[in-house]
Amino acid sequence: MEPSNVETHILPRLPTEILVIIFQHLPMSDLAKVRLTCHHWYDTVCHTSSLMERFMLSFKNCRLYEGCEQSRILSKTKSNYSKATLKAVAIEDADTLWRTLGRNLQDLTLNDCSISGDTMVQMLRLTPQLKYFALKTTKFEEFRLQNVTVDFRLAKLETLTLRSIFVYDECFDMFMKICPRLKVLKLNYSSFEGWGEKLVQFVQMVRSSLEGINLSYTKVGATLLHKISTIERLRLKKVSLKSSYDLKQRDIIQLSRVQPSIVHLNIDNLFPADDQILGEISRNLPNMKRIKLHICRVHNLQQSFLCNMQRLEYLKITDATHVAGNLDLSAYENANLEKLYVSAATFSRNTLPRFFEKTPNIRSLTLYQCSYENIHDLQLSFAFLKSLEYLNLQRTFDIDDSFFSRTVFDSVNMPFERIRFYPVTNLNKLCYLNLSRCRDLSDETLVALSFSRLKKIDLRGLNITAFGIRALVRQCPRLEYVHVDACKRICDSAVQMLCRDLKRLKLLNLDGCRSITDVSVEHVINYGRTLAWLNMMNCPLLTDDAKHRLENMRSIRSLYV
Repeated sequence: MEPSNVETHILPRLPTEILVIIFQHLPMSDLAKVRLTCHHWYDTVCHTSSLMERFMLSFKNCRLYEGCEQSRILSKTKSNYSKATLKAVAIEDADTLWRTLGRNLQDLTLNDCSISGDTMVQMLRLTPQLKYFALKTTKFEEFRLQNVTVDFRLAKLETLTLRSIFVYDECFDMFMKICPRLKVLKLNYSSFEGWGEKLVQFVQMVRSSLEGINLSYTKVGATLLHKISTIERLRLKKVSLKSSYDLKQRDIIQLSRVQPSIVHLNIDNLFPADDQILGEISRNLPNMKRIKLHICRVHNLQQSFLCNMQRLEYLKITDATHVAGNLDLSAYENANLEKLYVSAATFSRNTLPRFFEKTPNIRSLTLYQCSYENIHDLQLSFAFLKSLEYLNLQRTFDIDDSFFSRTVFDSVNMPFERIRFYPVTNLNKLCYLNLSRCRDLSDETLVALSFSRLKKIDLRGLNITAFGIRALVRQCPRLEYVHVDACKRICDSAVQMLCRDLKRLKLLNLDGCRSITDVSVEHVINYGRTLAWLNMMNCPLLTDDAKHRLENMRSIRSLYV
């Protein structure tokens, strides 16, 4: 038998420039697969910085030493990683590894690692392009520079984060030598020697470039804050002092006087601010763009301080009084306001629609555990939130299924009288929705939701079933992040629909879904090829064998079982 004539079609080799344009539009999971297709595509991705910036090199629960497996593998790769994170890694000697990896790194995080001061300095020496460096809960038995001379500089380093660690004076001395152009210093949850003299010296050293300082959850007191804020030629733009409990109202007022350049201020969970301090801050900082605070006994924010803040873009308020009808924003008019976060407040009747009519460009709205004299006010407000992309109604106990599914009529004396509204479908730009712990919501709510652009949804703790999930995946097909943890009626069929029908699903949280079995594991393995993060903890019907099978899924980078 003679072989038949088969016409073969060879895919033409596209120019690299065209491939880069195509690859830039691919989701991350597909871009990773592109590198495995052929040598040409692999080289195209590896040598294009805009594509490699989307990758993060991750080491976890391992030991790095001279000649280790990670070092041997990376010595042969063509990939030029710009971001790397090391979590729970014992770093003993990484000289050879960092000569390969460090030359292109711009972003480096050491989280819960153990390392000596000498080794860390040597790593930094071999990372000349570094722009962002973070040490989080990193363990130093001591910080002593015995065998390494600090004779180099990280001229491009802009952000230094020291989180949840004890910062030795010698550590500050080292960073003083190598960070000449630092813009942001973050010391949240950290402590330091003495009364912070080395911290003051460090800030003084970088004062010409420093724009932001974060001292949240630290022992900073009035004296230390005064020394820092009065440093000559220091012009701070961003200051965070959240939960720095040693500070008083007079300290924040003094800060606003000596640093009038501040545009971002976080004094959340510090003290309940009253009319006096808010008025003083607003007069001293008229260019404020972002502020986070507690309020107390403030009945009209327009008269107290908002009238002076016409450039405000982000406002976060936590009500410390819990007085019914305490919060009235209706007189405030600001077209620049894009983000609003209100916690534990009770809104007066008829105020919310008026407020949102005067702030038409809000893109992010969080109303956490708030209550309302009239819940219809919130429904009426949606008519003015046409730019809304992020909506968080977590722990809003006033809403039930009718909030989403019923046409709303309101007959109060206001400009919106007798107008029909469809409260949710108006939000056609919505990408994030959080309804977690809204205890009276059920499947009926999911049937009413229809958002073509929705990517993230949090339904934690709701009384929902597979019936509601079927409607959700049909009406919100672009979902990538789904939280249904603590939803006790979620079953295997619901997991199947989430994994099978959501083609872009990256994160699935099933923690505490006590009805799911090993069948759900099969659905994850068969359909969840785009999943990168999965939580199936506290699911008692899962067997150890099923959990082990999940651990062998290479596509899942963060797994909790």
